[in-house]
Amino acid sequence: MSASDIVRSMRGRIPWTVAGQVLRSLDLDKSMGWRRTLARVEDGDVQYEDAESNLAEALEEHLLCGEKLVRLYRVDDVDTAVLRSQIDALEVPENDFSYRYPVLLEDSELHAFGGDPPRIAAKVSHPDGTYLVLASTRYLQSREIVLPAELPDSAAHELRQYEQIICVGHRRLQACDVLWVPNEGNVIEIRTDFPLGMHSRVAVTAANQAQTRFGQILDPRFFAEQVNLFPAIQGLYSARGDGRMVELGFMVAGSSQKLEKSRRDVECCRVETYHLGGIGVLSTPIAPYIASVLWNIDLGSGAQSEPEVTLRGLSVQTAAPGAFLGDMTIRNCVGIVDYSHARDRVLAHLPA
Repeated sequence: MSASDIVRSMRGRIPWTVAGQVLRSLDLDKSMGWRRTLARVEDGDVQYEDAESNLAEALEEHLLCGEKLVRLYRVDDVDTAVLRSQIDALEVPENDFSYRYPVLLEDSELHAFGGDPPRIAAKVSHPDGTYLVLASTRYLQSREIVLPAELPDSAAHELRQYEQIICVGHRRLQACDVLWVPNEGNVIEIRTDFPLGMHSRVAVTAANQAQTRFGQILDPRFFAEQVNLFPAIQGLYSARGDGRMVELGFMVAGSSQKLEKSRRDVECCRVETYHLGGIGVLSTPIAPYIASVLWNIDLGSGAQSEPEVTLRGLSVQTAAPGAFLGDMTIRNCVGIVDYSHARDRVLAHLPA
């Protein structure tokens, strides 16, 4: 495993906006975009070669918590102890995925595994808990952001009026779906890869398959009680100052649906003037069913993270008693610290 191998895998998985903060947190210089940064590493940048172990750790953390569709499950105390014991006793089999982990197989290498069931690629112990990683092949419509400055001079000149270019293609992806079991507490998680460009239906299907596979490896009873995330939408909306709400979907009494977004500035949907003016004349409270909230996390070394949680219910659920939402999306995480912060804020707004 070389620095080039690691950075090549990072390029295939970590959005450039997040990667910039990852590299800054490691005190590594970067070039303009992933292409040029990878090129400097492949040319033998000593700075990156010396940081090989730190790069591998950063890649692994992203595989464990970056760009995920997340499901939570409550397990009673007795079964939690059994689950931890089963995972402790579990041996990771030798296979192409485990041999290379955390470096990922490339598109051409994944051709042989297209129809195979997910395989255990790693068992990872961290201070916050134990991670069991399933690897498989998934197909993705990739959307890669390319900066004009990354292109050859002739093309860069022709496209100089654009800030960025989005290239769309199709490729195989080594997916890493993760089971997390905390060292303390009895809420476990399945985190399914959900990179930009993947349709939500594909991610949901993958989450179902991951749950089934983990149930076969361990025991399906551990995944019997999925946590209902729908109440957290109202909780997050009501918690002004707890992160910045950048998307809000809600129903007004009767049948009126509203969707507000505030991504291009630093204003929060909860306190935006238009929103406050609108709800101020209503005789009944609004009923939120979509919420996206991000938090600013200082990672040190000048690096900042903005992990974002999205809870996307349906408008009809606002009129249904006991509405259920099992999935949430967590994006833009540099590593475990900022992911855990975002996840914990959602848990804080669920009923005890």
